[in-house]
Amino acid sequence: MKRVIATLVLCLIVVGITSCSGKKIDENDPAALMQDAEDEVKNDHFQLALDKLRNIKNKFPYSRFSHEAHLRMADVYFLQDSFLEAAGTYESFRDLHPNHERIAYALFRIGKSYFNDIPSPVSRDLSSANKALEGYNRFLARFEKDPLSDEARKDAARIRELLAEKELYIANFYKNWDVPD
Repeated sequence: MKRVIATLVLCLIVVGITSCSGKKIDENDPAALMQDAEDEVKNDHFQLALDKLRNIKNKFPYSRFSHEAHLRMADVYFLQDSFLEAAGTYESFRDLHPNHERIAYALFRIGKSYFNDIPSPVSRDLSSANKALEGYNRFLARFEKDPLSDEARKDAARIRELLAEKELYIANFYKNWDVPD
């Protein structure tokens, strides 16, 4: 019986060691590196994914994978709810690749990133709201027929409502402010 238990423990150790070793990735194949980064995203290993995407972007700067990695980095920040980092990375993509085939997506996500960063009470700083509205307006000016345009219009309308609420909040503050004679 002890021999059976010892054999089972040994088998479990061997299986554990081999399963933790990970798969071999060809470091000179950007497609394989991209797939490896995507696997990390699917497993919610966002920091590992970001490191791998940065590596692709830096190691293969003239390949299409560099552009994909740049855009995917912004997506990973967005998935982490790091909306300001996401917006900055989407803006960097926009500035570096203004005619890229996925520029509509990047422009939309700039607006969406800032939109998701808007604080809930209107008494707070709404600079993210202004940036979101600017981002959506840029997107809609170039891609008004895009499938994402309906969502952009809806978000832009909500932003205008929030900005109007902010103006009303400020007006009420000054209306109720008791000025000494």
